[in-house]
Amino acid sequence: MIPDPLQLFLAVVAVVTVALASVLTGTLDKYGCVAGTVVGLAILFFGGWRWFAVLLTFFVSAAFFTRFKSELKRQMGAGEGREGTRSWQNVMANGSVASAFAVAYGLTYFTPFALGYLGAIGTSSADTLATEIGLLNPYAPRLITNLNRQVPAGTSGAVSPYGAIASLIGAGVVSSVAWVLTLPSWNGLGRFIVVLMAGFMGSTFDSLLGATVQAIYRCPLCGTLTERRAHCNTRTQHFSRNRFLDNNAVNLLATAFGGLSAAVLYMILFV
Repeated sequence: MIPDPLQLFLAVVAVVTVALASVLTGTLDKYGCVAGTVVGLAILFFGGWRWFAVLLTFFVSAAFFTRFKSELKRQMGAGEGREGTRSWQNVMANGSVASAFAVAYGLTYFTPFALGYLGAIGTSSADTLATEIGLLNPYAPRLITNLNRQVPAGTSGAVSPYGAIASLIGAGVVSSVAWVLTLPSWNGLGRFIVVLMAGFMGSTFDSLLGATVQAIYRCPLCGTLTERRAHCNTRTQHFSRNRFLDNNAVNLLATAFGGLSAAVLYMILFV
């Protein structure tokens, strides 16, 4: 698919403008800006402006809820980074699978790839809102692999009523925007439910990985156990579980799971 030169120019301007605005507002760091530009251009070129609008909806909502009550989250030592600024690793973890589905659809026009794209974005949205809103749950969350066990807010694999509801809302927002914009083969409630289910399933898979295999690090200064590679402005040390499966790797696997779930559900129910 070869874009029209004017379309190409406008697409580059639009994506670069959004990326630069994200740096100025502190949503992305400079390398996150580059990664966001690559992801955005791939989706815009191969999917079109409606696909990019879905991505932008996730990005804006994620930025808003990451900063919502950010001071309280910082005090907990949780949330997406100290100031809510996302790195290139975070951008690629949440966007590379979606962009791959967009490229695959643009080359083949195979409808399940379109649902895979929405499932991946829906998972990222569901997981982000579950994390950021779940931290505000008034009671201690519970571990997804042992619901009788209470754990501190921000623990990998923790689940709560606020988080579960937020997860459904996050996936539902993505699905609703796709419905309003009539993405490929979107003809009503059935596709909405597929994306909603896939996003929630992807977010749940993220929690399962977080509770079982995600790496745990220890801060050498204060001794805190965390999923972050930095704490107290110091690089943390690997403590337990798989050292290669950090938060970004888990996010990548979860978006792949959510995207594939949406594609498979679509083929089972509608093909």
